[in-house]
Amino acid sequence: MLLETKNMSTLSQMEQLFKAMADRNRLRILAALQGGPLCVCQLMGVLGLSQSTVSKHLAILKEAGLLLEEQRGKRTYYSLSEEFASPSVRGVVNAVLNGLKDSPELAEDQRLAEFMREFRIETVEAALNVRKKRSLLRVLQADS
Repeated sequence: MLLETKNMSTLSQMEQLFKAMADRNRLRILAALQGGPLCVCQLMGVLGLSQSTVSKHLAILKEAGLLLEEQRGKRTYYSLSEEFASPSVRGVVNAVLNGLKDSPELAEDQRLAEFMREFRIETVEAALNVRKKRSLLRVLQADS
């Protein structure tokens, strides 16, 4: 009986994990957070999504145990969890992120996230302006 309970727990964990990772924008969030923590405003700029949409995605990822949140003043920063429910969950997360590392879209998201971290772009307006100027960022990086 104890074994069945443990298997159900593992089954539930995996189900929640796969549901959380079964969305393009949530995968983009996970990829962007590989370089370090970001606040909601920064993620809005990276993803080009509204605050409420980003927050909903973050809540799903956090509930699945994939994210940590840290309060810094008025802002909440999110980062990838380093402690997962099981080694199997860690293996799945690592496999998915490794499988996505060659995605041009995710690579661009990661560059934009790093830009926002480096210049401490933390306001909604600034983050969204950066997002609108994404094509300029592409041109500058192509010249490098």
